[in-house]
Amino acid sequence: MQTDELLVAQTLQGDLKAFEELVIRYQRQVFAIVYRITTQYQESEDITQDVFLAVFHKLNQFDVSKKFSPWIQKIAVNTCISALRKKNRAFMVEFDEAYISQDVGSTATDFGNPQAAVLKQELRDDINKAMLELPMNYRTMLVLRYQLELSNPEIAEALGISKENVEVKVHRARKALRRILNQKWHEKE
Repeated sequence: MQTDELLVAQTLQGDLKAFEELVIRYQRQVFAIVYRITTQYQESEDITQDVFLAVFHKLNQFDVSKKFSPWIQKIAVNTCISALRKKNRAFMVEFDEAYISQDVGSTATDFGNPQAAVLKQELRDDINKAMLELPMNYRTMLVLRYQLELSNPEIAEALGISKENVEVKVHRARKALRRILNQKWHEKE
């Protein structure tokens, strides 16, 4: 199996089959990033296509001494954010079960406990509403960290920022989300 970097080199030499292989390798990952940010299936398909067009046009800018995966992730996030800014609308990120289960408990215990299932759904709804109130950069950080389960160094490389900057932004995003959730919960009481 050829490395991503070798496929990039072959594509730059005119081998479109090599680029096709890159698309096949990364289409699911890119779509997952875009979908988790937009939560709109059709829009995510369109933006995913835009990502691969951007990758193709920027391929000569790729530094072959680095890994391809963070580079394409960065393009996916930036293309998605640009598309959303053009539409000038808010978006909602729905946290997946893995993130929710850390706070409420495992889904296996919910089968016999309808109250836990209701609480989990309420928490999911509260998180979705709170996410809408976060700045876009905080939402993006939370999606990359907790939904895509990227490590801080992977996020740093994907976004072209320092690992320390990622740590600060993730911390601030979590703190802001917690503050919004606490406020909403106090209003319910």
